[in-house]
Amino acid sequence: MQRFDLIIVGGGLTAARAIGAYRDAGGDGRIALLSRETRLPYHRPPLSKRYLRGETDAESTLVEPEEFYVRNGVELLLGTDVTSVDARGQTVSGYRYGQLLIATGSLPRKLGAPGADLPGVFTLRSLDDATAIREAAAQTRDAVVVGSGFIGMEVAASLTELGLDVSLLSRDSDLFAQLRSPEISEHLVSVYRDRGVEIIRGDEVHAFRGRSRLDTIELHTGRELGAGLAVVGIGVQPATSFLAGSAIALDDGILVNERFRTNVPNVYAAGDVARFYDPLFGRRRRIEHWSNADYQGAEVGKVLAGADGGYDSVSTFFTESFGLTLKVFGDISHHDDRFARGSFEDGDAVVLYLERERLAGTLHTGQSEEAETALKGLIGKPFSAESFAVT
Repeated sequence: MQRFDLIIVGGGLTAARAIGAYRDAGGDGRIALLSRETRLPYHRPPLSKRYLRGETDAESTLVEPEEFYVRNGVELLLGTDVTSVDARGQTVSGYRYGQLLIATGSLPRKLGAPGADLPGVFTLRSLDDATAIREAAAQTRDAVVVGSGFIGMEVAASLTELGLDVSLLSRDSDLFAQLRSPEISEHLVSVYRDRGVEIIRGDEVHAFRGRSRLDTIELHTGRELGAGLAVVGIGVQPATSFLAGSAIALDDGILVNERFRTNVPNVYAAGDVARFYDPLFGRRRRIEHWSNADYQGAEVGKVLAGADGGYDSVSTFFTESFGLTLKVFGDISHHDDRFARGSFEDGDAVVLYLERERLAGTLHTGQSEEAETALKGLIGKPFSAESFAVT
């Protein structure tokens, strides 16, 4: 049985960053990358934006060129579907490992509505998904995007810019409900409607209809929407099903400490799939965004090489649609008070989220680099009107 000092399962940004950081930190072991995808690791943000709109090609989405993996002595075992891990025997897919990094990311949630498997109904996670949606968009005039989170909002904007008549369906009354900001929700409703997007709130898909492919979506209220294309963006779930029976602890992801170690010796996890301990907030979190995958990949690579590394950062993520960039710092999922300053309509706004009188996170747009640095420095600290004056 072939043995590698480090096996990485998962072929995304976290995996690529881990390889580079491992070598840079002095790691000299044999590395194998096992991925169910047949492509080299690529960036996912372009899939709902520039790549979907045809403004860039597949090659430009790559995290690193193939030469990077050759130079770093990585055996690429692409198209490998890992179905189980034997943690006791330290084997995975017929290979033995010294250390194992699981970076399998997440999978899109699917609707259980009738007709969800009709041609023309898509979820978006992979480059192939984005390619299929782009090709379908060229063959139709109307589209429905189900879900008003990050993927839904970005896809709705991109399809509109491709010239389609787009309806955005949100079961929540607020757009970007996870941001818990009525201010940004109402601004986005205005922005999207001005661009011709029909916003439907407080309703859900009852069924997808069509004979050979999708042509109509029936809502719970009884309304019917013509749709040659539907993209379902209702969130993701960590890709952990293959770990059943492995003894690796799971709870909405793989449980790891701040150095990305699981409860099983020599097994680590990072990126979307990891529910990690954040020392700033003193609790476990799981983050499904590019910046987190980028950061955790670099940090876990150091740890795997025996160097100093671990989670010690203020988390950040961003989204962009119709020219509006929104950024989130910290953890806004837990808060007991919030304040809004400025105006999203004017392109200069900050929403502050407080937890037990400390600044837990911010949602903002139009801030200078200096102001953003100051905001990051305030996360986790007692809040006061004076401390906010720096922005």
